[in-house]
Amino acid sequence: MVNAQKVKEMVSKRSSQLAGSLSGNKVPPHKHCRICHEAIPVSSEERVCKKTECIDQFAKDEKNQRTVRIAMFVFFGLFALPYVIALAARVIA
Repeated sequence: MVNAQKVKEMVSKRSSQLAGSLSGNKVPPHKHCRICHEAIPVSSEERVCKKTECIDQFAKDEKNQRTVRIAMFVFFGLFALPYVIALAARVIA
């Protein structure tokens, strides 16, 4: 038979050893570049490293996101406009 108390003691001993080994090997706080995932300082304003490829790709991604956001609002307006006109016609009539 397996002694449950002995198993619990072994597990707690192993977990405390693991926790002790992890706390001794601390990694300094940092962020990661959104493009290449390289570690960058926490104080960096944008989450991009200083490589020109990453900066160019980040600018391209920002432009694409802005374009998609504008297109989303335009399409939402196109679909919402008939409902707003119908509602306004009911209120006026």
